[in-house]
Amino acid sequence: MSSLSYPTELETYWLQVAKAETNGTAIRDILHRMMPDIRRLADRFTIARPDSAAADYLRDTRACAAYSLFFAPQTYARLSLVLAELPPFPETSQPLRVLDLGCGTGAASWALLDHLGRRPVALSVRDRSRAALRCLHDCFSALRQARWPDAILRTDPSPLEEFTVPSGKFDVILLHYVLNELPPDLRRTLLSRAARSLAPHGRLIICEPLVHDAGDYMRDLRAFALADLGLHILAPCPHSLACPLDGPCHDVRTWKLPQSLQILNSTLHRDLRHLAYALLVLSPSPLPASATLRARIVGSPSHAKGQTLCPACCSDGQTHRLQLLHRDFDTAGRKELRHLERGQVLRLASLQPLGDPSLFRAAPAP
Repeated sequence: MSSLSYPTELETYWLQVAKAETNGTAIRDILHRMMPDIRRLADRFTIARPDSAAADYLRDTRACAAYSLFFAPQTYARLSLVLAELPPFPETSQPLRVLDLGCGTGAASWALLDHLGRRPVALSVRDRSRAALRCLHDCFSALRQARWPDAILRTDPSPLEEFTVPSGKFDVILLHYVLNELPPDLRRTLLSRAARSLAPHGRLIICEPLVHDAGDYMRDLRAFALADLGLHILAPCPHSLACPLDGPCHDVRTWKLPQSLQILNSTLHRDLRHLAYALLVLSPSPLPASATLRARIVGSPSHAKGQTLCPACCSDGQTHRLQLLHRDFDTAGRKELRHLERGQVLRLASLQPLGDPSLFRAAPAP
């Protein structure tokens, strides 16, 4: 299981906002009073998804607090996992220019700022909800000195439908759980406009839920980005060929729930321990050539004496079963093999076909 956890400072901040909204006392009392709002939002994005994405679910501070107590830790964890597999962001002579489209109350931005550490950042955020932007600004102001002293913030209260290519370029653009709420034609339009807003070595980071009734729109957007927009894929795929998977490409990762979310889920009973999501990281520039092969786990690994077998999407554009012999790994590597999860990236020195045409022996990169 991943040791990834949600920062205590962020959890505490939203509990204090909820306390002010409810006049609650202890944490359990605050969460109990917030439960109707949290349940309504949790249901909205799971069992009761609306036909229209225009509904203003972040209409006031109380709704923003409810949203942030339940969803923000999950958003933060997902983005942290995506960012951890990417190479370092290219150096820039000025602060890194970041745009968060459909930012909500800011969890994706906070994950990126924490990932960057003390690197100077000019953060621009955009959302239709003025309440969400006000809450985001207040959170940034309260925690900036301790967590993000080298960041500056600009907010823009406007809907994504009105987003146009700006005069300046961005080094990073975030689209977290945004595209699924848009009509199919607007998804392509927004993706195209975001692509044209990237600096030459910029990165467009997309993370989406698994919404099965919406079809495999991420596969379609991947093909559109590569063929029509001329972008290069940095993740999740180790290749730019057609996707070989039968179903949607997605990760399933475990993480450490914060205390408040554990308390909430003792009533809600959702499977929050597993984060299931689809991702797509695109850039105008390809990754530098490397002798190290990448393979992404696309199913459940199985373990036998002395070996681990797992299905993986490989650099040749195909999926193969990989044989990972434990003797090829050091102690830490063997421990990691026991906890492999769907979506993790393996960095390999070589792939050697075995007698079974679907089975390849994978040697780890040094």
